[in-house]
Amino acid sequence: MTGTRARWAAMLGVAAAVSALLAATGWLAPPSANPPAKAPDGCTILQAENEREGAPTTLRLLALPAGTTRRLTEAGYWINAMGYSAAQDVVYGVADGTRAGRYGHGAHAVRIDAAGVVTDLGVIGRAGARRPVWSLVTGATAGAIDGDRWYVRQGSDLYTVDIDPAGADYLRVVHRTPLRPVSLAVDVDDFAVDPADGLLYGVSAATHGDSPVVTLDPATGVVAVVPGLAFPRGGAYGAVVLAPGAIYATANEDGQRSVTYRLPRDGSGQAVEVASGPPLVSSDAAGCYTEAAPPPPPSSTSPSPTPSPNPPTPSPNPPTPSPNPPTPSPNPPTPSPTPAPEPAWVT
Repeated sequence: MTGTRARWAAMLGVAAAVSALLAATGWLAPPSANPPAKAPDGCTILQAENEREGAPTTLRLLALPAGTTRRLTEAGYWINAMGYSAAQDVVYGVADGTRAGRYGHGAHAVRIDAAGVVTDLGVIGRAGARRPVWSLVTGATAGAIDGDRWYVRQGSDLYTVDIDPAGADYLRVVHRTPLRPVSLAVDVDDFAVDPADGLLYGVSAATHGDSPVVTLDPATGVVAVVPGLAFPRGGAYGAVVLAPGAIYATANEDGQRSVTYRLPRDGSGQAVEVASGPPLVSSDAAGCYTEAAPPPPPSSTSPSPTPSPNPPTPSPNPPTPSPNPPTPSPNPPTPSPTPAPEPAWVT
């Protein structure tokens, strides 16, 4: 759920390529001769949705702030706590099981690559364990990646999972941080990391009124309310992403539907609905993949014409005529009896 990289929006569908796919299916109108400037907080996210308990997760692409969506695939796993690794250009997620049932040792890590292929990477173990043990992140609902650290919330604890493929502890829990206060932490069902301050931003549904934006400090475990930023009360907010200038969050069940809102990060406005869908028992999101800037137009300067070469200098004097014409032959030449035919291309 972190990272702003153009390649992923070409991935799953990455954003210039995603826009083309959406246009091809009729969700986006064809560009006009003078298209409007792109919204500064626009991006494309990968969203995981579960409409009922035990059902395989559906992966979708959601273009923001337009709110257009495209179904990508049914993953075959129950996926949550996703995070996007910009360095590896893949999404990691926590899977508690498949259609066949729950895993015997708890949560597995799954990887979603640029082609949308989901790969089971095995149990998420513990650093130093000599044999498989019950995964500490089983049932996790929130995840985000910062560098080689995958932050996963399970209960009132924040776990750090190593995702360096070359490391000895790849896909193992290397650190546990208790979150405080517990009352705010346990109702944060997704978060996204802000590289500027290293904090995790989520939405807590613990209060009786609006759902405030909160930060989680991975170093200390402190959970704090961000003054002036709140989403409408709508149950669990299972999918949260940060975009330049805005926070997007999806309320899993707001009445008989799920709703995605956009909230300005500077507090200049209220949360505004940008998309809706069927009610969900869980959801999650990864990435905020912005479109790459178009290449500069070719130069309109015409090349200088090549000057014509100077005409040849005329001879200063005409040739001297022969003093006397040649003496004619006494007899004309004998003509050939039959003239030779001309070539066919002569006209």
